[in-house]
Parts: sequence; structure tokens; C-alpha cells
Amino acid sequence: MVKHNNMVPRTNVMKYWQRFVRVNFNQPAQAKRRQQKRAEKAAKLAPRPAAGNLRPVVKPPSLRHNFRLRIGKGFSTAELKQAGIHTRLAPTIGISVDRRRRNRSVEGMQRNVDRLKEYMGKLVYLTNRKRKGKKNVDSRAKLKECKQNTHKHVIPVPRIKYDGARAITADEKKFMAFSTLRIARAEKRLVGPRQKAKAAKAAKTD
Repeated sequence: MVKHNNMVPRTNVMKYWQRFVRVNFNQPAQAKRRQQKRAEKAAKLAPRPAAGNLRPVVKPPSLRHNFRLRIGKGFSTAELKQAGIHTRLAPTIGISVDRRRRNRSVEGMQRNVDRLKEYMGKLVYLTNRKRKGKKNVDSRAKLKECKQNTHKHVIPVPRIKYDGARAITADEKKFMAFSTLRIARAEKRLVGPRQKAKAAKAAKTD
């Protein structure tokens, strides 16, 4: 509200608004173009999977997102070793490898090992070269019979089923998480000194 005997301000509301309006009438055409590009990429990769290499299933960081699963960069060397796949062989048969990745839980590692085993069970070698001790060896003559995998992630990402809310048990109320962690850390730290003291005591008694 203007006060006193001052100049009335000009708000400049008379703008040429049509100059700043953006419309996206090309959305259907863009969608069709993306679909055509996906088809071209799949045809170029055929008979290999259209999604490219197989990637692991990992949990995102932070407390906000670590309850769900997503696709990672590559399988760790420990996962490949447990699945019986050499790290140099993996990229040649469509498996991504990430040497820097470390496994932090047994459940996550087993999930990816099962994923690798499922992939290897469905894998078909299209080669004329004879491999000793390999079961999945097929000749190039069967190339027309093979169907291309067009799934987004080669193998779908599994869904985690969580239990609903429940009452806290008496054992859970008695459990002291902080004390348990402190005791575990202390035991790990004192392994060496305790062994040294035990050996010194045994040598003294002898």
C-alpha cells in the first residue's frame, strides 16, 4: 500500500507473456524416437541381451533408501569366486565386474551369487570352438533358435517382502545394543594382547 504523497509505482504487468510460454507438442514423436533407438540398439546387440551386461543387485546408501534394492555397477571378485566364474571370463560372457566393490553382508552376497548361478544356468555359448568340460556349448547353427532377452535388467530385480508391525518381545527389551557392540569391539581389539599374555604365562609355568 502506497503511503504519503509519493509517485505511484508502475508494476509493469503488461508483459508479452506468449514469448515465454513453452509447449511440448513433440512428446509423442520423442517417445516414438526413443522406442526406435531402443529397437536399433537391441538389433545391434542380438542375440545378446538388449539391456547389455548382467549387473548385481545392491542396496542404496543412507537410512532413507537402504530398505530397497537397485542395480549396481558390477559383481565383486568374492561373488564371482563363490559362483565359480573367473574374473577374466566374466566380461566375455556378459557379466559386469567391479573390483573395488566389497561385500558387507552375507545376505547381499548370497543374493548376487544366486543371480550369477541363474544367469549361468540359462547362458548359451554360440561358438564353433570346442570347450572341454563345458555343458552349454552350442554351434552357430542354433543361432536362429535363440530368443533375445529384452528385459530391462536381464534378470528382474527381486522384491523384498517385509513383515508388518508387531509387538516388541521381552528379550528385545532386555537386549543392550550399545553394550554388545562395545564388548565385541573390545574383544576384537584385545585378541593379540590376550594371546601374548597367555603364551607368556604358559612359558613362565614351564
